[in-house]
Amino acid sequence: MAPQNSTKHAAELTLGSNGYLILKSEAHQHQCQLEEVTLSDAIGSMPRSITFSTGWVFISSDGNKLNSWLNSHCKTPLLVKLERNLLLIFLASIITLLTAYGLYVYGVPKAAKFIANQLPVELSTELGDQGLTMLNKMGFEESKLELQERQKLRQRFDLLIEKLSNQGVEFKHRPKIEFRYADGGANAFALADGTIILTDAMVKLANEKMELEGVILHELGHVHHNHVMTNMVQTAILSITAAMVIGDSSGISDTLASIAVLGGGLTYSRIHENEADNFAAHQLYSRLQSAAPLADLFEKLQEQQAVDLPSWSSTHPALSERVDTLRSYKPSH
Repeated sequence: MAPQNSTKHAAELTLGSNGYLILKSEAHQHQCQLEEVTLSDAIGSMPRSITFSTGWVFISSDGNKLNSWLNSHCKTPLLVKLERNLLLIFLASIITLLTAYGLYVYGVPKAAKFIANQLPVELSTELGDQGLTMLNKMGFEESKLELQERQKLRQRFDLLIEKLSNQGVEFKHRPKIEFRYADGGANAFALADGTIILTDAMVKLANEKMELEGVILHELGHVHHNHVMTNMVQTAILSITAAMVIGDSSGISDTLASIAVLGGGLTYSRIHENEADNFAAHQLYSRLQSAAPLADLFEKLQEQQAVDLPSWSSTHPALSERVDTLRSYKPSH
């Protein structure tokens, strides 16, 4: 092939025993030493091309013969040797898998938590406001609890925050509590700005004082660990990583990326729930020498559920597992 031209010319290449090359064609003739040419990379049994200093490129019709001659006269590059070593390939695969697992289990959560804690407070405040707006659109109405009862609950909540503050427990946002009425079962959750939402059904279900305090402490655990913002960052990291690894945007690759992000998100969500449980259990144990009130509440929730989904398919660990953990809870220190 001529320089900067796709036109092909019939040519003959003479391979000398001393590494001398002679190229002959009707359009061009050239001779040189092997070290003066540029060889294409050796990839399996694919024929290699030879680029001469004049820009002409020779591609052999007998790739095996040319490759055999080049292999006998050229030093095999280190990378090629490594690529042909099955043991090194196996070890590299194991190291890659272990590295990927380590990043998945330890690297992404730590990076996400660090990034989430660096994000401006204004962002989480805005997301919290958007969360409340979304709840209204989803059918969450103003609480139907008596005003006096809500006031008492807010006072208890403020006292609890004060106790935690005196113990050195820090929150990026000053936690606050809101009550909402919604059809369906009891529910409680935290928003990005530290707002804790309790449904009327949850207040009624947690009819024992320490049960209600237990579920509030659980949600405060989410606020303390900044789980909402951390989860958003983790999802972003997983999405970007999946897109980079899988590559093109075909239907199959999109599905694979979605599955990877969903699976990772569920795993991290269950870790966050366990952290929040542990936060609540620690606080309850310091006062009662037991985390039983939260376990009692979870058993009530379990009775309301038609199906207790396997933990791997849910954002929360199975309630039965959480109950067992709470009932056997002992501080690690």
